[in-house]
Amino acid sequence: MQPEQVIREHLKLCERTHDLLLRENKHLKDQGTPTSNELIEEKKQLLPLLDHSVTALNKLRREDFSPFGDGSALMQKAQNKLMQIFYIDRENEQLLLKASMQTTSSADGSLGGKITQIRDVQAKLAAQEENS
Repeated sequence: MQPEQVIREHLKLCERTHDLLLRENKHLKDQGTPTSNELIEEKKQLLPLLDHSVTALNKLRREDFSPFGDGSALMQKAQNKLMQIFYIDRENEQLLLKASMQTTSSADGSLGGKITQIRDVQAKLAAQEENS
């Protein structure tokens, strides 16, 4: 496979990944619940394809590229798409953490209420120690 084709294929996978992460982001924002099993399965299916693509990219050598080809422009597009992926993935991590915390606090009672209870107990113990 020609170097430009390897990069094109990688760029297509990056675009699929970005689309998937955008759907996950929409779900997290709209539903406020952890990621659905469907999206998780899609991620699992993409991982081996991305691994294979990265392996193919690592095998490329600068001298394999034609000076008249569009390899440089394709690499720039792929790098830009990766930056978008990193950004949206980071945002999704934060949204997932928030959704998980809300799920945990609603299942176990209010997290803020628990913290207040702990502080009250600590203050009570501190007061008892001072009186002793």
